[in-house]
Formats: sequence, structure tokens, C-alpha cells
Amino acid sequence: MTSEVLYRKWRPRKLSEVVGQDSVTQTLRRSVATGRMAHAYLLCGPRGTGKTSTARILAKAINCLSAVDGEPDNECDPCIAINEGRALDLIEIDAASNRGIDDIRNLSDKINFAPNEFKFKVYIVDEVHMLTEQAFNALLKTLEEPPGHAIFVLATTEAHKVPLTIISRCQRYDFRRVPLDVTGAKLAELCAAENIQASQDALDLIARSSTGSLRDAENLLEQAAVSYGSPLDADQVREMLGMGGDEQALELAKCIVSRSVAEGLSVINRVAGEGADLQQLQRGVTEFLRSVMLSKTGAATTLGYPDETSAVLNELATGADLPHLLRSIRAFSAADTRRDTSSPLPLELALVESSLEPVAAPPAQVADAAARQAQPRQAPTRQARPYVHEQTPVQRQGAPQRQAARPAGAEPQPLPAEPAARLQAQWPQILRALRNTGTRFKLDALLRSSRDYALDGDRIVVKFSHNSHYDRIKEEMSNSSVLRELKEIINKAMDGDYEVVPEMESESNGQSMRQANQSHLVRAAQAMGARVVEQKEDDEQ
Repeated sequence: MTSEVLYRKWRPRKLSEVVGQDSVTQTLRRSVATGRMAHAYLLCGPRGTGKTSTARILAKAINCLSAVDGEPDNECDPCIAINEGRALDLIEIDAASNRGIDDIRNLSDKINFAPNEFKFKVYIVDEVHMLTEQAFNALLKTLEEPPGHAIFVLATTEAHKVPLTIISRCQRYDFRRVPLDVTGAKLAELCAAENIQASQDALDLIARSSTGSLRDAENLLEQAAVSYGSPLDADQVREMLGMGGDEQALELAKCIVSRSVAEGLSVINRVAGEGADLQQLQRGVTEFLRSVMLSKTGAATTLGYPDETSAVLNELATGADLPHLLRSIRAFSAADTRRDTSSPLPLELALVESSLEPVAAPPAQVADAAARQAQPRQAPTRQARPYVHEQTPVQRQGAPQRQAARPAGAEPQPLPAEPAARLQAQWPQILRALRNTGTRFKLDALLRSSRDYALDGDRIVVKFSHNSHYDRIKEEMSNSSVLRELKEIINKAMDGDYEVVPEMESESNGQSMRQANQSHLVRAAQAMGARVVEQKEDDEQ
């Protein structure tokens, strides 16, 4: 018989035992204690932070026969049945493997049956973001009109992939990464319960490597205890995690701060020659540089390093140049070591690039930029007659615009100051900048499908002839991060504060063009210069 792993053996059995999520557990306890439960909950957050455990405890609490202050007693029949994994009214679904519409329809067909033994049937859907679009639509219908005896608990690590229609019908709770000191204290508690002797440095190292996931930290502790036994020290943990390069990472950080490029390249090649993990070296040096930055700016906080290492980092911070430090952090965090994990080239390039001084702009450009900043920005005035730019069929299909070749060495033409002309000149650049903006649909493709765009004061009105395109761009703009990125790109291109307003074109203005565009043959003929002479309506439908 195999022994139970630590994270399952010491899984919390009450809401108060969930580590590092006090704001969530207090709210849920109060909800159960007052009897004001929702019919659907959405638990979001990184892996290993207690989402599934909280869902199971919540199922126990709402069915417990003698709950106290919203906490299950773990002694009544429903609590024991759930703890032993034999409760028929607790249905757990892994959406990663049961993600189709048939799986959700099967759930919907059975949900109306009364509970077998509990007061409530609780459905826990783990990794709900993995459901297909059709399965989400089927689940939405169930969430809209659930029976009174059913409660849904949806858990996900990627809340942005869950449709807003699902989120709006749930009470959402966001789980946070567990802090380092809280993780270290929990690991020390487990060591005492399991009779494992471990140094505080070893526990801090495990906590730092788990990156806020308590489950990962518990698994690492068990792996280290099995590999090295007791007592457990920091050197053994470093060897297990492949972190023997911590000394090399600190040495490389010293070379970066002092701009000793030759010595830094020697360190990188020595680590590569020893066959060590270069990705671990990258993570280590990036963390060290981050600590130096925090110390340099006076925002230093505990990161789980020993006192000797912290003293070295503080000493490096006194002689560090902050702009160079920022360039170094960006360069090493952006180095792509995934394609060839044995090649030191990405780290070598990051080291050399971070040591180079940024190229200064020509004096003429600096003076021109200063002059533009010195000019007072005028608020856009509302025009009596908005400028409307009609897109041709070729433009809607994304065909490139032919531009006159500019002679070599010629100065770029300044952008028009008049807002309407500036919008026409900047529209292709705006579309290119929006190529990667959007969650499900990219904004550049949606905007290219528009009939026309118009400047109306401080509003850029974009008209659509198809409901699907209009609905999609409205859905994307309802996301705060997408809307923020859209406004930044628009305002930067227009040098002002503008708002993009999607609209459906009126029946009188767009009917003929919409009907004409229904046929790909008509669109192809229009692209070659043809035009619609007569439009006949089909009255037989």
C-alpha cells in the first residue's frame, strides 16, 4: 500500500486552514453562516493556491448538519462522506478531459434530479477554461436557471479565457500567490508533524522555488526528504533543484553591475561547460538583479536569501547605476533559452547588450521633440460635419496600399495637424499596432471589416455592416485591458484623447452594400473596377 503524499495528507479540512487566502475564506464563512449562498462560484488564481480544496470545504460547509460559524464540523455523515471521497452529491468534473458539449449536456440532464442524501448537490468544475465554446453555451443555460438544490463551483487558473457571460453569473473570488514567509511557516509546521528536521535556509529556498504555490512547495519538501532524509540542509535542496549555480549567478550579477563583460562571459561559458542548467542561471541572475534594484531604490524586502547573500546584494546596490540595472534586467528576462537549452548565446547577447550605452538621438530630433512637448496641446473641437473615410473593397480585404517611394535620405513628411487628416494618415499604422490586441478576436481584423470610420469631435465612430463583427468588437472592448491598450494606441497615433465608438450602420445607408458584398463574385468584380448598377430583392423568402 502506497503512502499518501504530503499535499493530500495535509489538505485543509476547514476554511480557516486554507493558507494565504484569508479574504476569500472569511467571505465564504460569512456567506455559509448567514445562509446567503450563491448558486455559482468562480474561484480564480494560480495553481496550488487552494482553489479545489476550498471548493470541497465549501461543499462540506453548506451540507454540514452542525456547522459552526460557517465551518464544517468534519464529524457528521455528510462531512465524513466528502472527506472519504464517497459522497454521491459531490460531483467533480475535470473540464480538461470532459470539455465537450456532450459532457455538459449530460450534466444538465441529471442536474434536475434531487440530491441522494445531502441538502445540496455541489458540482465542482475544475479547469473550466478548457471547455469548448459550445460547452460554455450549454453551461450558460444551466447557470441561468439552476434548480434550487444545485450549486456550481468553477475553478480556473486562466480566468481571462472564461466568457464574460459565465463570469457575470458567478460570484468571483481571486486567489493570490502564497507569500514566502507564510509558505515557509507552513513548511516548518509540516516538518514538525512529519518529524523531518530541516534548516530554515532549506525551507526558505523551497518556498522561493515554489513561486507562491503551496502545493509545489509541499511536493518539493517531500521530494527532498525522500532523497536526502533528515536533517535537510540548503545545499541538498540546491543540488536537488539544480540550483548549484546560485554562486555562479551571484558572480555573474557582480560582473553585470561592474560592467566586467569579459569576466561575465567567462562565467556563462564555465557554467555551460559544466553542463549546468542555463535556464536556472538565467532565473537566478534575474532574481539577484531584481533584489539589487529593490535595494537601490530603497524598496528592499525579504526574498528568502541568507544573510551573507543579502549583504553582498546590498553592497552591489550602493555602486550600481539604476538605468544600466534596468537594461540588464530587461535583457536577461527577455533572453530566450528555450529553443536550445544548452547554448549560452542568448545569455551572452544579454550580457553584451546590457553593457552597451543607449545610442543618443541626433540633436535635431531632440530639439524637435522638445519643441513639440513645449507646444500646448489643444483639445479637439467638435466639427459640424464629421470627416468620413469610405473604405474600398480592396481596403476591406486588407490589400496593401501603394505609396510613392521616398528618395533616400529624404526627411519623413510631418503628420497633419488637422485631426481628420491625421486620422486618415495614421489609420494603417493604427491597424498594424492592433495586430496582437484582443483576447478571442484581434482588433485589427475587426476594424478592417468595418464599412467606414468617421471622426466626430473626440469620438472615432467605426461603422459595421455585420452584426457578428459589431458584437465581437463590443465584446473585446468590454475587457478593461483590451480597451486600455486600444486607447493607448489611438491616443499615441492621434496625439490626443479620443474614444473609439463602434456602431451598426443604418438600414438606408448600408443595405445595398451589405447585400452586394454577400457574394464573393461581386466583391471580386468590384475589386477589378466594377460597380453595382442594379440591386434586385428576393421576395420569395
